[in-house]
This record gives sequence, C-alpha cells and structure tokens, in this order.
Amino acid sequence: MQSYDFFCNFAPKITKIMKKSVLLLIAVVFCTLSASAKGLTYLSTEDFKEKVCYFDDSSKPRWKYLGDKPCIIDFSTTWCGWCKKLHPILEQVAEQYKGQIYVYTLDAEEEPELAALFGVNSYPTVVLCPMKGLPQIVSGYNPLDVWQEAIAEVFGIRR
Repeated sequence: MQSYDFFCNFAPKITKIMKKSVLLLIAVVFCTLSASAKGLTYLSTEDFKEKVCYFDDSSKPRWKYLGDKPCIIDFSTTWCGWCKKLHPILEQVAEQYKGQIYVYTLDAEEEPELAALFGVNSYPTVVLCPMKGLPQIVSGYNPLDVWQEAIAEVFGIRR
C-alpha cells in the first residue's frame, strides 16, 4: 500500500517533468532542422526529375538540364564531418547568388539512385549544373573562394 501511495503522489511531478522534456526536445529538433536548411533546398529524386533532369528507372538519362537557372547539388550524409563543415559555406553561396543559381542538398544515403547516377562514392560531392553543357563534379570540402571561382568558371556568373 505504501508504494502505491508514493506513486500516486509522485506521478504528477514525473508527468510534468516528462512534458517539459518532450517540449524541449521538440524545440531543439525544430531549431536544428531550421538552421541546417537555411538557404539550401532539399532535393528528392522526384524533385530532381522535375527540376534538374528527367530519367526513368529503365535507363541512364541523356543529360538535358531542366532548370531556369544553373544549380549546385550537394551530395552529403548525416554522419559526414566534412559535409557538416561545407553546409554553412553552401548557405553563404545560396545567399550571395540568390536569384542567380539554385543550391540544392540531399542525403545521398536516402537518395541512392541519384548518388549512383553521378557516381558519387565519397562525401561531400558537389555537382555544378550549368544551363548548357554537362555537369561538373567536385569531390571534397572546399572553402568559399573556391566555390566563387567555380561558379564564375562553370556558370559564367561573377560576384
């Protein structure tokens, strides 16, 4: 009987603590997701087929870029430290070239079909898709000035 009384008296306090913990966890997750997506647009396979290049499951696509502005596609993973270091730089690129290029990101492990399409086997890998011509693939981490030079060279857009 004594343990039942203890539980009845203590249960409301535990419930209150649990509610606060759950609300705090939700807030942290929301803030993290918001911060990680700043300036970058997540790209799914379906989005890729509509915005970048259409392909069906039976064949490798013949490259024809579908966008109205050049784009950068970041292939990364959640566990990759260099990917996490690159994201703020790509967010800066998205801000600096707003209205001139699209900057997409995707989790290569969640979109393996797209990763295979470009032969991605290391992370981060970034694909630069010009309006005309073939995409250019860059592997590894690079600082902001290298991306600015690449955008100028591949897209012909100067900052």
